[in-house]
Amino acid sequence: MVVNVFLFDDFEVMDAFGPVQVFGCTPEHFYIRFISMRGGLITGKQGMKVWTEPLNPLEIEDIFLIPGGKGVKSFRHTEGEKSQQLLKQAVEESSFCMMVQNASAMLARTGLLFHRQVADYAYDENWKRMFTVGINYVDGENWIADGKYYSSSTTMAAIDMTLGLLGDMLDIDIAEKAAEEIGYSWEGSF
Repeated sequence: MVVNVFLFDDFEVMDAFGPVQVFGCTPEHFYIRFISMRGGLITGKQGMKVWTEPLNPLEIEDIFLIPGGKGVKSFRHTEGEKSQQLLKQAVEESSFCMMVQNASAMLARTGLLFHRQVADYAYDENWKRMFTVGINYVDGENWIADGKYYSSSTTMAAIDMTLGLLGDMLDIDIAEKAAEEIGYSWEGSF
């Protein structure tokens, strides 16, 4: 299965690489690729640079992972309608869409999350009210699965969410083994 990690400038590095580490524990099941709107070098909030392939929605399958971070707001304001449409098509092509922290705001304008449940995250409440109308944010949950849409409230909850998706897709024993391999205590998540 392919894990498509969608990056943008100022993404939160651990939002992407926490889940990547979990998927990386089972290389026999997952191939990880990094993509961005136009491809090329993308710089995370903490200064990490990652080489990415350009987004082609027709090449998307399996899992589409969107990290959160400061760059979500910039992406929403600087990317035009064509970019939003490409992002929407890519998510529609995927079997699962994972969103960490405020990444759900990136999809809000596409309409894909309308009337869906999403894990609430700490962010500017006025901004959320203005740009994420129609999304049912659930307070107090680390992560939520609503159909193919998985969302987490924090970076650490993204690891729980990824382990939950492994359990849903493959087997709970595989998820438990991955948690053990990375030294993560996955109590109360299953």
